[in-house]
Amino acid sequence: MNEQNIESAPSIETLEAEIVALIDDPVMREEWLNSPIPILDSKCPKNHLDTASDRYRLMQVLQEMKYGETA
Repeated sequence: MNEQNIESAPSIETLEAEIVALIDDPVMREEWLNSPIPILDSKCPKNHLDTASDRYRLMQVLQEMKYGETA
């Protein structure tokens, strides 16, 4: 990941808002956050909030989900 991407990494609040917008059911949202996802190297989305590079990658996945590029 390059420095520009790290600088443009979303905040945790931005990610949370995106997740809520995509998965409005709280139970399903919590299940998704805590399930290993293959596109995230089989890590849970909840574990992708700590570093800028992880937040950037999670936002990419959310955008792909939002626009139908990822099942």
